[in-house]
Amino acid sequence: MANFPTTFTDSPEILRGGIGVRGDRSLQRLEERGLYVAAGLSEYYAGAVGVMGSQPHIREYCPKDATNKRFGTLTSIEEWLQKGGGRGMFLLLEGAVRGATLAGYSWTGPGPCDELPDHPITSAYRIGERAQGKRLSGDFVQVVVSATNALYAPNEGIGLETWQSNKAASLYPKIGFELVTQAPEPEMRPSLREDAVDGKVEDLRLYMGYPGDLLA
Repeated sequence: MANFPTTFTDSPEILRGGIGVRGDRSLQRLEERGLYVAAGLSEYYAGAVGVMGSQPHIREYCPKDATNKRFGTLTSIEEWLQKGGGRGMFLLLEGAVRGATLAGYSWTGPGPCDELPDHPITSAYRIGERAQGKRLSGDFVQVVVSATNALYAPNEGIGLETWQSNKAASLYPKIGFELVTQAPEPEMRPSLREDAVDGKVEDLRLYMGYPGDLLA
């Protein structure tokens, strides 16, 4: 049974291992580069998440992050953390002490949808501008998936939604996610692209799931 946090934590907990073979290996590779993954969201880091959510490459595919639907204010974050039964928040940090620089963030939590009936836990992953191009995404995603299984939702299927034009759509299968299905036809989504028409572009929504046998 899933059991996710629903409030801020006083201090995010640095993950040190014990989250499965794949997750532990990814943690080790990140630590060798001076990066750590912490579970939980404190008010101290909430502001940094909100600022990062405003970065153009994140707003392009995740426009809600920078609004009061998610990380716009402390109040909106508190409400969002309780949504659907809780949220597991993960921070990618440069340094393992209070005051470390935020390099990325992610969350998981209950989010069933008709397209992913066997993956009732939803997930989302963001890498900040300064950390892009450093090949951190794969290990960060793996840690989040493994830690979610170990800490919050043992043996629950973990899924995600993405867009076909998003570069991450080609990254997720390399980590282990499999394409479960896709929308029957493209739709118009908000976009910052120069070729957007009335602020929207045509794109195709993809639904992916992480195989349970890779979580051990």
